[in-house]
Amino acid sequence: MAIEGVDYAWSRPNIGQLVEARKYFACRYGGPGSSGKQLDPAEARALSAAGVAIVANAEGAADGLLGGWSVGVSWASSAEAHFAACGMPPGRPIYLSVDFDVQSGQWPAVASALRGAASVLGAHRVGVYGGRRAIELARRDGVAQWFWQTYAWSSGVWVLGNHIEQYRNLVELAGAILDLDRALASDFGQWMTGGQEMTPAEHYWLYNTAQITYAFAAVWQEVDVVNADTGQHYMLDLRPYWAKVSGASLTPGDVAIVAAAAGKGAADGVAGLSFDLRLAGTAQQPATGLRGEADAEDGRHHHGHE
Repeated sequence: MAIEGVDYAWSRPNIGQLVEARKYFACRYGGPGSSGKQLDPAEARALSAAGVAIVANAEGAADGLLGGWSVGVSWASSAEAHFAACGMPPGRPIYLSVDFDVQSGQWPAVASALRGAASVLGAHRVGVYGGRRAIELARRDGVAQWFWQTYAWSSGVWVLGNHIEQYRNLVELAGAILDLDRALASDFGQWMTGGQEMTPAEHYWLYNTAQITYAFAAVWQEVDVVNADTGQHYMLDLRPYWAKVSGASLTPGDVAIVAAAAGKGAADGVAGLSFDLRLAGTAQQPATGLRGEADAEDGRHHHGHE
């Protein structure tokens, strides 16, 4: 199941409305190019606080990677410093944009640029954004390990093994003009401020969890928890939880906290709770006889470049 996200440049969406629209990650610029379209630390913190993961993207001029090795070194160096200042954990990949319909005769220069980026980041952290030809050639030549394909210059053909796909441009959403993306892998390079890099096993576990919770997220928005003994109600807003889990953005520390809380609930034997499930939209459906063992407490063509 794909995880929905966005990418944007000059326009800034309302982050709360992104979450309401079930967009769980944002691909953002940093490093080369105009500062006005780039992620800054405050935005990174705000996205993270809302459960919206961040994916790092470097782009100067749309065809800038035709400059070869030295441009790749420059883009990677500036992007690395920029995103680190925004709170990106060590080891996360950076996607470099091939934001034009690259031709076979131009590819050697672009490949050299990606190798230059690898000399800075390490080959395992180099990603590429582009159309079908760029993605296929990068994969063939082994000059990138992360793949973000746009529908532009792709003739309707998606390359197998993409991490992210940009499937629509210039959409008005959350008070901004942005592009729509979907992530097809559990680890597509996402991160949040204050996080630490997860192991592959942790990403796999979180992705499987997302498949289950995504189904619930399509229906359950809020849960009215009622203590059957006292009649006291607890309205739990589940949307931030869906955003964080579906975005596969939990850190190992988050996992430990959730596990500890689950253990506490089981140990305390919390019972006597009934649930009124509030569905998306206006429909409501009480879940008759449902019991919960939970500790209820009160309280991401061109993508907006120059």
